[in-house]
Amino acid sequence: MDDKLRINGNQVSWGSLILRREDGSVITGFTGLNYSQKRERVKGYGAGRHHAPRSRSRGKYSAEAKITCWKSTAEEIRASLDDGTGNYGDTEFMLIADYAEADEVPITVELFGCVIGGEDDNDEEQPDPLKEEIAIDVMYIKKNGRTLFDNSDGSR
Repeated sequence: MDDKLRINGNQVSWGSLILRREDGSVITGFTGLNYSQKRERVKGYGAGRHHAPRSRSRGKYSAEAKITCWKSTAEEIRASLDDGTGNYGDTEFMLIADYAEADEVPITVELFGCVIGGEDDNDEEQPDPLKEEIAIDVMYIKKNGRTLFDNSDGSR
């Protein structure tokens, strides 16, 4: 696969990103989105002079995310997740990040089974508006419909 030759075009950048919930509501008051996924595999060894691996496990998959947002946006997120009892930490939701630019391949990243996993506040005297970081526990991630883990049975 060859990468496209680009002359005077826009590559995917901050302005290309739209973050929304599964209900279609767009989150605009965020200043950072971080997500990661990994599949930890273990190699299996056997006897032999080479002592090279014979196999590897299917692995253990994990995913997480973090949103940095303005303090008012963080409160709006909490309010939207409130289950009516004041609890917002058990409400499951989905996040969708769309990246689009003309002449670029569109990218859609879906974060499934999200719940708030933690919050970090750092309120200091400064000229900037106040922000919060919201840690998100994610069940799994799909990028343009593809998964890092074995999804051959189509269960995810």
